[in-house]
Amino acid sequence: LATLAEMGTGKYAMRIMPVYAEKRSWSLASGYLRSSVGLILLASIVLALLTAVPEFLEDGQFGDYALGVVILFLPVMALVGAGSEFVMANRAVIRSAFVTRLLVPGSTLALAVAWRLSSYELTAPRAVLSYGLGWLVGLAAVAWFLRRTTRTEVREARAQYESREWLVSALPFLFFALLITVLAKIGVIVLEIVHPQEATVAVYAAAAETGAFIYLVAKSTDKMYLPDVSLLIEREDVAAMRAGRVHRWAWLGSICVLFLLVVFFFGKKILLLFGEEFVAGYPALCIIAVGTSIWTMASLAPSYLKYIGKNRFVIVATTLTVVAHIGLCFPLGYYYGATGAALSYAIPVTLLYVTMALVVSRHVRKGREG
Repeated sequence: LATLAEMGTGKYAMRIMPVYAEKRSWSLASGYLRSSVGLILLASIVLALLTAVPEFLEDGQFGDYALGVVILFLPVMALVGAGSEFVMANRAVIRSAFVTRLLVPGSTLALAVAWRLSSYELTAPRAVLSYGLGWLVGLAAVAWFLRRTTRTEVREARAQYESREWLVSALPFLFFALLITVLAKIGVIVLEIVHPQEATVAVYAAAAETGAFIYLVAKSTDKMYLPDVSLLIEREDVAAMRAGRVHRWAWLGSICVLFLLVVFFFGKKILLLFGEEFVAGYPALCIIAVGTSIWTMASLAPSYLKYIGKNRFVIVATTLTVVAHIGLCFPLGYYYGATGAALSYAIPVTLLYVTMALVVSRHVRKGREG
């Protein structure tokens, strides 16, 4: 729900805000920041009502108090998510990562521990309250960092709004984020339908989460590059783009190779931490790790393609990949269990990101020749 409520505004900010700064379009930058906050608040309220009203109407009272508590914090969660990306767009990478990767989970953990140490039981609503308050701490930090990193010219400029154009441009970023979430998680659901043995589903889930761990590296570092990618596209600086890509592939490739070596040689021992029955997921773990490593290496390609206006290609290709994953998972999961589900994930993902990387390379090469 928080991803939906962001409406893609934070991700699009990393495309448009550096360009506005480059062109000194302070009024447009101010307008985009203000309109994004308003849109997020509106979307959060609508989504919260759509979630809460059916729950309330079912028996005339709100039965799930944990759900009720977390809905109250939905606007906060969405503002932190988008706000951290605005901070990223202002080139404050470390501060943004500090909020989302350390401050929010750290505050949540501290509050949960405080409940446990007190005389009160850590119930589900109290655990969710700790979670929401962690995001509230994050919101205060994001607001502070955003104010500190936003140029004075932007804060003082009279806002100029192009709300409709901004929304149309931001929505592809939202759709892509939702598709990627489905792509990463849908295998467990399909496998539970076609292979309902609890052990098989659990084995695949453990292998999927472990094998996809390397993607966190891409997810955490891609945003460091995106503002620069946006500017280089605007400047048509092909040489700098190629140099940046080689540099990124060099260090990221080293990390991926190291990750794969750990998986290949120590994968069984890692799965053994979940329990002896999970060692059977070793082939699935290796397959998922390879597919996700390829995804990680080419993880900037979709953003580049969206930045140059190839939104339809990105959305259609990703949708077809999700459909292929689901379609393959039914027969492969049925006959080969966790290993089959892993193949149904790795094959379409590899084809998707290799194709996107080739399209990006062709576009950069044409720009160089031009």
